Parts: sequence; structure tokens; C-alpha cells
Amino acid sequence: MIATAWRPAWAQLPVEVRELVDTCLGAPVRTATAQAGGFTPGIAARVVLADGSRAFLKGIQADDESVTAYRDEARYAALLDAEVPTPRLRFTAQARGWVVLAFDDVDGRHPDLRVPAERDAVLATVHRLATALTPAAGAGLPAVEDTLAPLATGWRQYASDGPPADLDPWSSRHLERLAGLEAGWAAGITGDTLLHADLRPDNILLTPAGEVVVVDWARACVGAPWVDLVLLLASADGVDADRVVRTHPLGRDVPDPAVDAFLCALAGCFARECRGPDLHRSPRLRGFQAATARRTLAWLARRTGWR
Repeated sequence: MIATAWRPAWAQLPVEVRELVDTCLGAPVRTATAQAGGFTPGIAARVVLADGSRAFLKGIQADDESVTAYRDEARYAALLDAEVPTPRLRFTAQARGWVVLAFDDVDGRHPDLRVPAERDAVLATVHRLATALTPAAGAGLPAVEDTLAPLATGWRQYASDGPPADLDPWSSRHLERLAGLEAGWAAGITGDTLLHADLRPDNILLTPAGEVVVVDWARACVGAPWVDLVLLLASADGVDADRVVRTHPLGRDVPDPAVDAFLCALAGCFARECRGPDLHRSPRLRGFQAATARRTLAWLARRTGWR
């Protein structure tokens, strides 16, 4: 699990918020087990109710800069029908300056994509998602190129303003080429599939029965279905990513230049973001971003053959 944020405990929420949640769930919360993964500083807890039923709660203060992601997740979750393997949204509520979402609880763990059976199950689910979510339902959904555009300028900013002193030698040697490749990052990513757009192993659960469940749809948008596949592979260790792209139904017909340009933009994004100031409320975030930058750059270097 990627634990990057400090989170409040259930007992730290205002009593009015807890009482509202009890009412909406239909029974009082008896135990709450905090979940450590994710990037935002809100509450995330699996709860057991007085009647023995369970739910998953997440919430954040309404004046927090991250509240939009919570509201977006609630909106997008409502668009996902029963064909999509994701927890059902049970309700959203607001009280005492808090926004709270409740989902069906899932008994599961994050998959290890180094394990062939788990990797195959997750990759099959990525294909299943694309099939179920094409064409995207719902009006006014953002396009992936608009959602990710603010993040896709890292190499061009470094080429224009000068690279950081600690930029790795490979990136320093090829900075102008990286900036040029990055400039075409959006050329092949348009489409009509509802994407998760933040697909990583820590946003996936594997149940004891072997079912794969995808959670945290806050960045959902519309684009080409292979985008989710590349995002997943960029976040996973111990996977032959190029072999997967060549053989997976969502990747095998995608032109190499489209994958290279998108991967380049991802690498530039994480290379820049990991050098931002430390965040008190997410003290491990920069380390996660640095590790993702290294992994994505290594994949890009293999694909381009640049020395």
C-alpha cells in the first residue's frame, strides 16, 4: 500500500458528522479501521456497524483544496453501472464543514503485479473496464487531454527554464529530445472510453475469491482505452511493460510514437513533481513520485534506445 498522507481518525470527526453518517448508514458505527493509502489528508476508514454490516467511509473538510476530488468521485461513481467492478456508492453527505462519501466495503488487498496470476487478473479487468465503459455514459465529462494537460509540461519547462542540478544524467543528455517528444503527448490519447486515469495497484483490490475491484474514480475522464493500461504499467514494478503493451488487447494496435509521447509526458510530470516542496500532510508523497519517475524513465529509455 502506498501510504503518503496523514489521516484523521473517525473519532476526530465532529460529533454531528458521525451522527449523520450513522443515520445514513442505518446503524451506528461501532469500529473504524483507518486506511493508510492515498494522497489526500481526509479520513479513509473501513467501518463495522452495530448491526454487523460494513461500509467504507472517506471524507474531507469542505474548505480543503482537495474537496473537489471527493465531489468528483461521487459524481463519477454514479455513472458506473453494475458491469463495472467497483464498490457501490451508498451516499454522500455534508455536515459541520465536512463532505463524506460512503461505499460498499470490499474485503481485499492490493495486487502484486509481479505475481503472474494476479497480474493476469488485473490486466483482464483493465480490458473489461474498457469494454463496459465504451462509449462513456454521462454528459459533460472532461477529456483526458484536458484533465492531464497541467501535468504534461515537465520537460518543456526544464528545457526553457533550465534543469534542476540533480537531474539524472540520461535526462540531462536528452532534455531537448524529451521536450520535443513530450510536445506530442496528446496526439494519440483521444477517444470515447470512460477512463479511470489514476490506475495504480493501490487503487485496485484483489478479493479472497480472486475478483478484481477498482476504486477511487476521482480523476475519471474520456479518452483512448490504452491510456489506463499505460498508467497502470508505469506504476508497477517487476512487469515486462513492453510485452504487455504488445500483447494486451488495448495496447497491441497502438502506434509506438503515441505510447512513447504519453510515457514521456508521464516521466516529465513525476520528475518535476517529486522535486516540489515537502508537504507536511503528505510526507511520503515526494518519495512515491521520485520512485515513479525513475521507473517511468527507465521504461522510456528502453523504448527509445537513446544512450
